[in-house]
Amino acid sequence: MGALSTPTDATATESVSEGLIVPEEQESILKVESLFNDASGIILVSAMALWVKNGHFNYQQTLVDFLRSAGGGVLIGTMAALLMISFRQLLTRSNRFAYNAQNMLFLITPFIVYFIAEEAKVSGIIAVVCAGLMQNSEGMRSRFVLPRQYHNGITLMNLFREILNNMVFIILGLLVVRIVRADLVVGNTNIEWIGIGIVLYVVNLIIRYCYGLIVKMTNQGSIIFALGGVHGAVTLALVYMIIDSVSSSKFDIIILAEMLMIVLSMIVPSIAFRFLLPHNLSIKENIRQTNRLRNEMVEEGINAVKKIYLPENVRQSVLYDLQDQKNANSFSDFWRQWIQASWRAEFSDQERELEQRALLWAFRAERQYLDMVSQRENMQEYVYELFNDMLLAESILLDQDKFY
Repeated sequence: MGALSTPTDATATESVSEGLIVPEEQESILKVESLFNDASGIILVSAMALWVKNGHFNYQQTLVDFLRSAGGGVLIGTMAALLMISFRQLLTRSNRFAYNAQNMLFLITPFIVYFIAEEAKVSGIIAVVCAGLMQNSEGMRSRFVLPRQYHNGITLMNLFREILNNMVFIILGLLVVRIVRADLVVGNTNIEWIGIGIVLYVVNLIIRYCYGLIVKMTNQGSIIFALGGVHGAVTLALVYMIIDSVSSSKFDIIILAEMLMIVLSMIVPSIAFRFLLPHNLSIKENIRQTNRLRNEMVEEGINAVKKIYLPENVRQSVLYDLQDQKNANSFSDFWRQWIQASWRAEFSDQERELEQRALLWAFRAERQYLDMVSQRENMQEYVYELFNDMLLAESILLDQDKFY
């Protein structure tokens, strides 16, 4: 439950996977990045508030406040995560049918950890991030105990991540519009916020770059780590926590400086990454390759079905399902099949078994084709995507209670 990923984060992550850091350290470094983003956000808010309020940068007070807030957050997050992980693991190993309860526990954990940390007057954000990092490691070491629960959990978390990501940028956009409409940018005669915003952005880059070197990234990997991500999005939300601690004019300066930092973190990497990152397949080319392989894969499955004996009604049903894999059935085809399924007699048990076996036979041919392609095309991302679709299709087929 760390910092929300952004398109820029994804680009930097792809570059890391291209070998810009040591391979065995990639996973841990990428997980720690979210903690680093939020920690830097906490310290920037504190530093900026003291800077604006006192007229100078009080690094001693900033460091003390940061250590207290961040250290307490790490401690509470770690302890809470250990307790929740132990409870979930005991539940998993004592009751294999409690996977829905497991997912609910996983979802409510960050809220519990956050409120406990805030009541203790330490950073709830850092506490939640620490707990999230530990739960990631838990998942990697227990994913095959209950595969259904693990898969449902990933699907659920992806849904929540997408919702929260969209909410963050919607709120960020609304804040920027409000700042512009309030004439804080044009009407503010004090341009101190420009210097503060630039300094904060440069300091943040330097700290992130040094961190990259400390964790043994390459020089290029450290630069990409420093530039990647929208810096300050979390910090801008935290700024409103200190609205009562400074005057209205000082608060306007803080808001403008934070907005400038966010804008710079979007513009600078958009320009720099064009020269720093290797050029991967374009989105259009990726889609073209995926569609090509999908069509060829489905043809393999269809050819396999045509070579075996099936009653005609079963054969037509199987071929329709396989054509659906590559979205080759038209709107009218769907309604024709819907009418037939609604009015015709249901398949007998024998026909139902034949249909299931025929689809499994087709999926087997499709998987063999993908396996051959993966050796030729080095398991590109679009090949993984097709493998994933294929395995999901098989899982739907094998789950007879829901399939029929």
